[in-house]
Amino acid sequence: MVYLATVAVALASVGCSKHEQRPAAERPITITTAIRGMEEQSAPQLEEDGSGAFADGDTFTLYVYGADGSSSAIDYTLGATTLYWRELPFAADGTTVNFAACYPVQRPVEGRFGFDLEQASDPDLLVAAPIGVVAGTERPVGLTFRHAMHRLVVVFSTTDADVALDAITTVCRAKASCTVDLTEGVLDTTGARTAAFTEQGARAAFLVVPQDPADVSLEIRLGDQIKRYRLDELAPACGALAGGKQLTVKLGIRNGQIQLDDCVIEGWGDQGTIEGEIIL
Repeated sequence: MVYLATVAVALASVGCSKHEQRPAAERPITITTAIRGMEEQSAPQLEEDGSGAFADGDTFTLYVYGADGSSSAIDYTLGATTLYWRELPFAADGTTVNFAACYPVQRPVEGRFGFDLEQASDPDLLVAAPIGVVAGTERPVGLTFRHAMHRLVVVFSTTDADVALDAITTVCRAKASCTVDLTEGVLDTTGARTAAFTEQGARAAFLVVPQDPADVSLEIRLGDQIKRYRLDELAPACGALAGGKQLTVKLGIRNGQIQLDDCVIEGWGDQGTIEGEIIL
């Protein structure tokens, strides 16, 4: 037993020695991911509150950059991509490099890319803010993705038997483009283009870039009635529309009138309740 124990310790020591002697450039980079945010999507797999995870086969853009401005953008596919430190020539052993990411796949130039909600393959842009990693480490690089857009939800209800909620058309006009800076994890809407998005029925959900409520308008159509409101008129106390947050506006139609039931921020802490009334 003593002999076997001695042999086991010796083998373990040899294994550790070989591990320590492996050059940093030959060590693999392990990526782990998590998603925080809003609501369900077909890919990646998200829970109702927007949190979730990527699955093998999902591809996102991994952006790695150093302090000297050197960088590399990689299409990283979970379960398929194997990345080694040697593939990042600017990542000298022991120095700190930064890892950031986004989904869907983009083509960043110096960490920046334009994003347009009307043209995007998937408008629910997910961005992982940069984290510093010591080059050569074999510890997993953990990336947390957050929803970059704001989600505006309009919900209608009624006590009038002759009002068909599925006949309501809601048109949202808002800024729909931005520039994303992965190195800062921020969106810039300077010179943003405005677009109109249309939803039908008792519940309308829109993704918009973060912006001031005064830049967002809602057009509500019910039969031959059309009403237009700026969001800051409906919810004067809601504050700026922030990325990763959801603003829900509940509108009750009663006796031919649309009544503002409440307006709350969901999922990111209570920012107050707004009550009022509007006339259709």
